[in-house]
Amino acid sequence: MTRVAIVGGGPGGLFTNYLLDRFCDGLFTATLFEASDRLGGKIVTDSFDKGHSLFERGVAEYYDYSHFGPDPLKRIITEVMGLDVVPMDGKGVILEGKILNNRRDIKKHFGEKTLKAIDAFHAKCHELCSPDEYYEGYSGDDNKHPWGGKTFREVLDEVEDEMARKYIEVAARSDVATEAQLTNALNGLKNVLMDDPKYLRLYSIAGGNEKLIEGLAERVSAKIMLESRVAKIRRNEGGTYTLTVRRKGRDETHEFDHVVVAVPNYWVSQIEFEGREERMAIQKHQARYDNAAHYLRVTVQFKKPFWNEHFQGHYIMTDAFGGACIYDETARHPSKHGVLGWLIPSTHALALSNLDDERLVQLALDSLPAELIAPAKKQFLDAKVQRWVGTISGLPGGHPAPELRERHQPDAKVLPNLYLVGDYLFDSTVNGAYDSANFVVDMMMGKLRGAAYSGARKKAALEKQKGVVEEGFVESTLTDDYHDEYAVGLSYEESFREYFDEQYNADLYECIFGIKPPYTLLDVGSASGLTLKCFADIGIDAWGIENSRHVHAQTPKDWLHRNLLGDVTNLPFEDQSFDVIYDTCLCYVPEELIDKAIQELYRVTRIGIFFGGITADMTREVIEYHDVFDGVLTLESTWQWSERFQRHGWRPAVHDQKILKKAWKIECDANEGDFPWYPDMETMRYCFYAKPDAAKWVEKLMAGREKGPTSKLRLVAGGR
Repeated sequence: MTRVAIVGGGPGGLFTNYLLDRFCDGLFTATLFEASDRLGGKIVTDSFDKGHSLFERGVAEYYDYSHFGPDPLKRIITEVMGLDVVPMDGKGVILEGKILNNRRDIKKHFGEKTLKAIDAFHAKCHELCSPDEYYEGYSGDDNKHPWGGKTFREVLDEVEDEMARKYIEVAARSDVATEAQLTNALNGLKNVLMDDPKYLRLYSIAGGNEKLIEGLAERVSAKIMLESRVAKIRRNEGGTYTLTVRRKGRDETHEFDHVVVAVPNYWVSQIEFEGREERMAIQKHQARYDNAAHYLRVTVQFKKPFWNEHFQGHYIMTDAFGGACIYDETARHPSKHGVLGWLIPSTHALALSNLDDERLVQLALDSLPAELIAPAKKQFLDAKVQRWVGTISGLPGGHPAPELRERHQPDAKVLPNLYLVGDYLFDSTVNGAYDSANFVVDMMMGKLRGAAYSGARKKAALEKQKGVVEEGFVESTLTDDYHDEYAVGLSYEESFREYFDEQYNADLYECIFGIKPPYTLLDVGSASGLTLKCFADIGIDAWGIENSRHVHAQTPKDWLHRNLLGDVTNLPFEDQSFDVIYDTCLCYVPEELIDKAIQELYRVTRIGIFFGGITADMTREVIEYHDVFDGVLTLESTWQWSERFQRHGWRPAVHDQKILKKAWKIECDANEGDFPWYPDMETMRYCFYAKPDAAKWVEKLMAGREKGPTSKLRLVAGGR
């Protein structure tokens, strides 16, 4: 059984273990090493000794994306753990002593010109990033974004009204957590837009955010070793890793097959990676993400919440400390007393962290609007300070942002089976830590499941050695008996209906892309072409491409002109020859040729693709019962495939939750009485991709103003 080490007991490490248990249960054992005496990292719920008022000493809130679609973190909190949540909002800004709770206040104190300048900047942000783009957040798009190469300071300085510029900067600074000149404008834009509920909503957990950590700790399988600091990691000749762990004043060594390092970037440098190449790979990773940002928390308990008539919502921004956030902790954690928490970010947090607690508390109280300072000091009961220096990123994901695979595995050749997890690789939030862990588990899943079902893949592994490329043709690596014994001992001709239903496909194309027959379709991996007649029977003008000479030779004579012998990396069709593609072959393409294949599919398509290949995150029942890994050369999760598709211009075709629910119903109805193919609705979302201009082609097709190519489709001699 595969041995997995998880270094770090914060949210990233716990999420990694939780997701491994969910998707790879029974395929691994895990040990989690945590240097401190507690789990949870930056998620800390505390209380005052007097009055026992709860407050968040660390992570203040979670991000809610459920209005876009599936929100896996919120589902874990509310459905799996059954915890109640408290929606959070706050619109106020304190600027030059004036409390601005709404647009009227801005106009009253600073004039209509300032209000219009603020509105214009927000409108520009909306123009440059739609809610769907905000949700998807593909790194390739971010790198091309017009604000990706600018600093946030540069775009702020374009705001001519100085008070409007200050308002915008103050409102976003505690989220950005660094100086505007030290991050890019795109990161600033995203933090400006998070105040709009169309883009993002916030919540905390009733009874304390740390309840998430408690729930995870109860559910993970790992052997948890607290006060166990990983000091060294060495890759062994056999491919395993030896970890040197400092525990109880002594060094211990432990050997593992896979290692996940789930600590903040600055903590990675505290681990010695032995070996020249290994050390250099990690140091390159550290340098790329060395954008440390800082927080300082000052939390004060008062006799009563004297600010209720002045502040609205759960928090308010202030221009004190260059721009900070003041949380009304009592609004989410009810108490007979009142609690305010100052979240001081960036260089102010770094500089002030050298002061003692008493001085910091005094500075916090003095930062309140003048009319509130006296009652604050009169009502003062107790205070606590927490320093979070260097614990987050001021430019999460880096810029230019590498693809997710590269972010999480700096050098797969030098450090195979070693991964890094951290919120700094996404967006410096708990949600980012979850996404990071989720992607790493996806990468590990392919290896763990692939190893567990290696018997089913051995034929492909052996045949891959014989695969050749002759005159531009990539020969199939599938053995002849793959199609001769396609399902339960039956040939492809006898059993293909077990896996193919033309009406199911047509229903999905209508649901996802909004098209109805007639339209043109390319079946990639069409075997002996039997699907082409099935498609034709319901009005779909289908062509096929197949690179297995053995099964292609079985094509009925009447369909030989439509079912072509060729390969997906060199399609013999002109650009934009087909409306849509039905793919079942990409997973059988060697990994080094996948990019070329996806580029070709993009070239010959006008609207979109249904990616129906084998993935690592299919349900175990399907994997085992149908032996689906047989012959697979590239075994990856749907999310990993999504990264590949988006790299070459494709974009997820489904954004509307209602459409996804309809597609999921089509899938469930088709599988009625059989094992589900996909584990959940969200997984299926990554099976459909559209070209950026697909809508225009759909409109033309459905309006009948332009017919798609027909059986007279022109072929390109010799492919491309």
